[in-house]
Amino acid sequence: MRSPSVGSTAAPAREVLVARQPVLDADMGLLGFELLVEGAAVVVDALSEIGLERLTGGHVAWLPLDRDLLLDVGPLPVRSDRVVLQLEAGDGDDPALHEAVSRLAERGACVALDAFAHRPGVEALLDAAWGVKLDLALHGAEGLRAEVDALRGRDLVLIATSVDTHADFALCRELGFAAFQGTFLAEPEVVPGRAIPTQGVAALGTVAEVQSSVEFEDLEQAIVRDVGLSHKLLRYANSAIFARSQRVGSVREAMMMLGARPVRRWATALAIAGVPDQPHALLVTALVRARMCELLCDDAARADRAFTVGMFSVINRLLGLPMREALETLPLADDVIAALLRGEGAEGRNLRVVLAWELGDFSAGDALTGGRDRVARAYRDAVAWADETATSF
Repeated sequence: MRSPSVGSTAAPAREVLVARQPVLDADMGLLGFELLVEGAAVVVDALSEIGLERLTGGHVAWLPLDRDLLLDVGPLPVRSDRVVLQLEAGDGDDPALHEAVSRLAERGACVALDAFAHRPGVEALLDAAWGVKLDLALHGAEGLRAEVDALRGRDLVLIATSVDTHADFALCRELGFAAFQGTFLAEPEVVPGRAIPTQGVAALGTVAEVQSSVEFEDLEQAIVRDVGLSHKLLRYANSAIFARSQRVGSVREAMMMLGARPVRRWATALAIAGVPDQPHALLVTALVRARMCELLCDDAARADRAFTVGMFSVINRLLGLPMREALETLPLADDVIAALLRGEGAEGRNLRVVLAWELGDFSAGDALTGGRDRVARAYRDAVAWADETATSF
């Protein structure tokens, strides 16, 4: 093997660009995460360089494959009970693809036919498949009904994609779908006449005040005024996590032990987790956004502000209100409101990048210093931190 010439430098390895989207059941429980990548072949790189457990937090991974990768590389080296393999059916008349899917099914793999449309020649693939993914945006409501009717009588799991509103979710659930993907998780379910959950607003209001409390004493008083938050902070500080020989007896002592910044973040996550009737996946989404916004912040003095913007980006979903009305209920700083409502300022720009990355729009990273590689690293670190943090709530 020829040695590299003296003075030459190897090109730095590029980051694997990957995002994940929750797959929810009919009760909005988390079934797993679909991995969004630039191309199906990148899945192999993501698995080898990042690791499946880190990408999904131990949940089932929904992995995109393409025909050539499956036929050329063969089955991926992953446990069949930890993945759903997503594969486009093509024109359906493909003996080699049918044979490969049948072999996967015999090994216990779950194969979902992606972007599916019923047509002649797909019956053999349907016989071997575990499920089908139907795109609501592609078929429309009536087309979706027709697809479901055509599949009726088969033992298939129906997965709906492009479920972007709660009306979409209700329609797909009525049609018998078992799994759902789309932006509806973080969109408000606005029900006229429904009362806002006052307990949740009170806690979130306290947290909004906590975020703007610069002085240690102001932060302490904001927490002390909320009896529930104070009790939970003391319980957290006295938990086995910290293994203290003496019990923490006051909010001030807990803050001295934990530090002001961790207390602010803990209180925010706790308040969001405590809003009634919200799926746990929404808390994870908020945590990922918050941590990612912080990591993309170029001004260390504004890192807390960036974290707050990411965390409160789900406030409309929590309160079931349009974003403008939701923000009117909380004492947030003007620049935080501007970032959340209009995408203004550095925090607003970073939040726009984070939201685009969630949907697999990796080109959004080009707008930031460090580009896509920097955003990829921030996303990977944010996912790992959010998954670990969410387990304590």
